[in-house]
This record gives sequence, structure tokens and C-alpha cells, in this order.
Amino acid sequence: MPFCVRFSLPMDALEGTIWGRSLAWGYDKNPFLNGWLTEIAVWLGGHSDWVIYLFSQLSVGICFFCVWQLGKRIVPPLYALLAVLLLEGVQYYNIHSIDFNDNTLELGLWSLTILYFYLALRIGKTRQWLFTGIFASLSMMTKYYSIVLLLPMLVFLIIHQRKSFLQKSFYWGLGIFILMMIPHIIWLFCHDFITLNYAVNRVAADATWWNHIRFPLGFTYQQFVAFAPALVLFSALLIGNRPCFIRPKPLVNSFDKLFLLYVGLGPFFLTLLLSFITGMRLRAGWGQPLLSLWSLLLLIWLMPTITAPRFYRFILVYVVVFSLAVFGYCNALIKAELPSSANFPGKNIASDLTTSWHEKFHAPLAFVAGPRWLAGNIAFYSKDKPKVFIDWNKKVSPWIDEAALKNKGAIFVWDLTEDGQTSRKEVVKRFPQLLQSENLHFAWMRNKNMKPFKVIVAFLPPENDSSVHAS
Repeated sequence: MPFCVRFSLPMDALEGTIWGRSLAWGYDKNPFLNGWLTEIAVWLGGHSDWVIYLFSQLSVGICFFCVWQLGKRIVPPLYALLAVLLLEGVQYYNIHSIDFNDNTLELGLWSLTILYFYLALRIGKTRQWLFTGIFASLSMMTKYYSIVLLLPMLVFLIIHQRKSFLQKSFYWGLGIFILMMIPHIIWLFCHDFITLNYAVNRVAADATWWNHIRFPLGFTYQQFVAFAPALVLFSALLIGNRPCFIRPKPLVNSFDKLFLLYVGLGPFFLTLLLSFITGMRLRAGWGQPLLSLWSLLLLIWLMPTITAPRFYRFILVYVVVFSLAVFGYCNALIKAELPSSANFPGKNIASDLTTSWHEKFHAPLAFVAGPRWLAGNIAFYSKDKPKVFIDWNKKVSPWIDEAALKNKGAIFVWDLTEDGQTSRKEVVKRFPQLLQSENLHFAWMRNKNMKPFKVIVAFLPPENDSSVHAS
């Protein structure tokens, strides 16, 4: 669907393409996995964006499969299926999952970690512990926020499953977990802990007592609003002549209840606790992997009576809600009256600037420098696939060799809608051969009545080019 209605990738997915062009053990905002998988998607798609969207949905699909597999080990299969269908009503698993970013990737990885952790505790064989360690490590190498899942798992082990510490298989899993993170840890030491510093700055806020209250409350409200459509779907299971709930409820053993409480609600409450103690800012999108077991917990807690009419009514409401969400999303993009990443003319900008470069210098475009969004669009949609020099900052673009950039030349761009960009005056001091800049205007896709997008462009000619002289 997004491939059909979007003209440009979402910001986070586009950022992944920038990172993926230069494979490393870490990047300025995240560890390595997001960038690596995005590059694989780009390679598989022939530099088209449809596989990137596909990867997003694969992550959602893996999450649903894991919830189904875990659920049917705890409740009857029909309830496990309903738990998955209820999640489809949550925006994090439909519209919000279009952007292939760290949060979307966590959907699949957290669910795999939880499923194999459950199997490891139940079966106790080395294979289950190894997979638990692998997926837990990959979760951390996607986003450090995954620690809020791993800590409740550890607490569950200490309080309820201490016998696991006596099993050799547990230490195989722990070993692979640590081993897979070592390259990134070494990378952090070599790059001044840039990813950790970004994470700390991301949650920083003014030191006021009110932040310790409003951030946890705001985050709680955002997550319950996100989960509200699932409650609407759930209500369809309560309509009918039969009693709404099964009494007495089918027995769910204490181990399963405790497990679901620790890993299903533990990360959410730990997030709130951290914010309450430190006053750190919370982002709504962090809740994306937190809700995966909420529908299963809801069904176990209330255990509605499922009859054929109720099930068919539920499916009808499910189809209506899902269809309305799809229609609303597409309609909002098609009739957008305000600038939107979906209608950004990135392909046109990339095509025009690449053509201008070829006409001037008769050589491939190897580099583009500027803000992430604009430069990233040019790099991804240009047929030359140049590397991006983010904000002319070597610290966040360690893959850039400035000597090679000066030798091969580059396109420099500025987006006047973004604050805090490096000024042209500062850039010219570093690159005195930069040619005179020019202002270009590009019409937004679909709505041609919107104010055109303005780009400031300057060319840095290749060092061996004698046809152009510096201004």
C-alpha cells in the first residue's frame, strides 16, 4: 500500500538507507542492525523502495506469528488468533509500521526474544537459550531501549526461575548474547560513544519536578490511545445473548500468568519508573513494541465467551475498522493540504540535480552533502547512488573521506525549512572551490497549489575538472 501512495520514503527508513550505504558496527543514532537490514532491502529491491516497505511488514508478521505461537501454548488456539487480530487494530501494527525503523524492527525481535525465552524456560534445551541470546542481542543492536525488556526477563529469572542459573545451556545463551555485541562496543570506544551520547541527549529535559509526573502520565495516555481501537474490536466479542464472559474461566497456570505479566507489562512499567525517577522525556513511538502481549493479557483476564455469531461479528468489525484505517491513511496522503514526506518531490529533485551534475562535469555523482532528509532523498533516488555527508559533519558521517570528496566533487544542498544547518559561509571556508549557489524550486507532488519546496544548491567540482572555475 505505501509503495502505491507515497512518493518518498519516510524519514527513518530513508536514514537507514544512508547508514546502509556504509556498513559499520554502529551509527550516530542507533547500533548497526537497522542500517544493515535496510541495505539488504535496497539490494534486493534493485534500489527501489518497495522491499523496504516489505521488510516493515515482515517484522509485523513475525510479531504476529510469535504472539500466536506463544498464545496457543497458554490459551485455546482461537483465543491466540483473536489476540493477533486485536493487535491489527493498534496503529503500531498497521499504519505506524510503514516506516522501517528501529521501533518497527523491535516488533519482530522483541517477540522472538519473548517466545524463545518462554520455550527456554519450559523446555530448557541449549537451542532455545541460544536463540534467546541471539534475538536479545539483535534487539539491543537495534535500539538500546531493548534493555527495558531484558531487565524484567532477568528479574523473572532471579525471582521465579533461579534454577536456570544452574543450567549450562543458559550460559551458552548468555555467551552468544555478549559475543554478538562486542563489535559494537569496540566501535563505541573508537567513536567517542556517539550513539550512547545521542540516546542520553534524546531523553534529556529541563530539571523540573513536573517532568517526573507529566512525562510518565503523557506516555501512559499515548499508549492507551494507541490501544483503544483494539478495545473497540474486543467489545464486538461481548455482544449477544450468551453471557459475556466464561465462568469459571479456563485455568491458566501461575507460571504463564507471571511470565506474561513480567514480559508483557514489565517493559511498560519499567519505562514509566525510569521516567518518574529521572524525569527523562519519553517518546510515543517507543511504545511500539510494548503492546504486543496486551491483547493476550486482555483475553486471559476477561476470557470472553466466543460463539459463532460473536466471532463473525468480530470479523465484520475488524474488516470495517481496518478498511477505514487504510482509506483514511490513503485519503490523508492524496488530499494533503500541508507538506508531507509522502508527497515530497525527492525523486524529481534527485533526477534534476543528477542530470545537472552530469551536464556540468560528465562524471558520476559520488557524494551529496547536506541535511539528512534532503541529502538522503537525493542519494537514494539518484541513479548514481552517492554517499551522504550528513550536515558536513565527519563525526556523524565517519564513512566520508574528505580527500576523496574533494577529488570527485559533490553536490551541496540546504533546506531552508530546517533549523541549525551549517551555513554556506562556514562550508565555503572548508571547501573554497565551491561554486556559486543557486535557489531551485520544486512543486510538491499531488497538491500543486502548495508553496514550492525551496532548495539551495551549490556544486563542488572535481579537482581534475578544468572546465569550471571557483567563484
